[in-house]
Amino acid sequence: METKACQNCKRDFNIEQADFNFYQMMKVPTPTWCPDCRMVRRLSFRNERNLFRRKDALTSDDLFSGFPAEANVKTYENNYWHGDKWDPLDYGVDYDFSKPFFQQFYDLLSVVPLPAKSSAGFMINSDYCNEAGRLRNAYLCFDSDFVENSAYLVKATNIKECFDSHEILEDELCYEDVMVYKSYKTFYSLDCESCVDVWFSKGLRGCTNCFGCVNLRGKSHYFFNEPLSKEEYEKRISELDLSSYESITKIRNAVLEFWQKFPVKYYHGIRNHNCTGERISDCKNVLDSVSVQDAENMRYIQISVLKAANSYDCVQLFMGVENAYECVTCGEGSYNLKYCFNCWAESRDLEYCAYCIGSSDCFGCVGLSKKQYCVLNKQYTKEEYFSLVEKIKKHIDEMLYIDSLGREYKYGEFFPSEFSPLAYNESFAQDYIPLNKEQAKEKGFLWREPNAREFQTTMQHTDLPDSIRDVSEDITKEVIACETCKRAYRIISSELQFYKRIGLPLPHKCHNCRFLDRFKFINPPKLWHRKCMNTKISCPNEFETSYAPESTEIVYCESCYQKEVY
Repeated sequence: METKACQNCKRDFNIEQADFNFYQMMKVPTPTWCPDCRMVRRLSFRNERNLFRRKDALTSDDLFSGFPAEANVKTYENNYWHGDKWDPLDYGVDYDFSKPFFQQFYDLLSVVPLPAKSSAGFMINSDYCNEAGRLRNAYLCFDSDFVENSAYLVKATNIKECFDSHEILEDELCYEDVMVYKSYKTFYSLDCESCVDVWFSKGLRGCTNCFGCVNLRGKSHYFFNEPLSKEEYEKRISELDLSSYESITKIRNAVLEFWQKFPVKYYHGIRNHNCTGERISDCKNVLDSVSVQDAENMRYIQISVLKAANSYDCVQLFMGVENAYECVTCGEGSYNLKYCFNCWAESRDLEYCAYCIGSSDCFGCVGLSKKQYCVLNKQYTKEEYFSLVEKIKKHIDEMLYIDSLGREYKYGEFFPSEFSPLAYNESFAQDYIPLNKEQAKEKGFLWREPNAREFQTTMQHTDLPDSIRDVSEDITKEVIACETCKRAYRIISSELQFYKRIGLPLPHKCHNCRFLDRFKFINPPKLWHRKCMNTKISCPNEFETSYAPESTEIVYCESCYQKEVY
């Protein structure tokens, strides 16, 4: 094991033997930034859930985009960008050995058009979605794949008719859920799997007809963890008036208080072997990672779905990626990618590339589709390409790029955060590691004041009907003032139909404030060393957990938690 001082935060971090093995396999140098600083640098390149208005670089028409109008990039409407009416090789330049490589890449990134939104596969009637793919009739869904007839989702995969949920998988007819998987008609619930007709519950597995319950296994007709007959359970539910906003608010407050009485497992995750981190499921040898499903041999990963393997230091891998290092938003069978962002469709052997689709053996390229042997978007023969790349790697170390805070970028570093088209407060980094303007600038990040379009409201949230039974179709014509931020929001037609079908009251907050309420249940991507809090037996077990020492939850080790579930 080697201990190094982080070039950015100056704190020590360790590189272990398994890490050295990975770096040797990928033929890359060891990192000079610690894992936390590397993570934040990558997160600053990903816009998770914001849409902006900007002009199309070709037509000057208004577009909804993942990039703000002030970003130093050009964008095309997605269908045009993916078409064959323009050629990214037209922007190719000779490599200039009198300039640092990173500066040359930034110059190229500033002129090659990018797709207005990051999407893959079909997007049918889903114009207001980003960082997504294979959506049908979706609205304001982000970081989502294979979603139908849904709205206001973040991190959703294989979903039908679900609304206002975060990190859900293979669900149908669900609402206001966080970390709910393979479930049907599950509402206002947290960390549940394989459940049907479950309300306001937490930590359930394989349960049906449960309300306000915690830590149950394979149970049916339980009310606040009390077993009832089917008849008594249905009677209790009928007395609640779940169609009333006032009633739902009172229930939610009572449930949150009830949940606090029960222990939580030190991490969210099941069916794992040799894994550490948070929100990890069906994985093997996945360490120090967050939100990873169905993967193996990974470390320092933030978000990976639909299979991935043999990768380090990545944000958002999807659909069968292997051998990726220091990448952001890469997937669909891609292999051996280093220091890339937004590359997919079976791309292979790319280094320092962005928005390259189905391409291989490219270095420092932007926006290529089905190209090979290119450097800075210029075509070479196979022999010329490999010879030039070796020279460039040496040149990167000889002519360093120095960023605004004096940090050095040799071969092996991800792109400087100052290259990101996003300001820190526009990026995914702000969700996970929130900073204020002064803190962000001190760390070398860009900050932009929001330039949100304001709408004249026609109704206050206090004027909304309390019961969904009293809501007419005309509500979709109203512009409502949010209870929390006072900004305008609307009820869309498919959303109203869902509320009517299930019998749920209208929300009194805008979609962003509703997201922020759900995100409070997502632990930060940081681990603390703690002891099991089971005082009944004075358990000696210790672990790494995403529950901070100041959190109010009662945190148990695996064995103690399993003894507590019903």
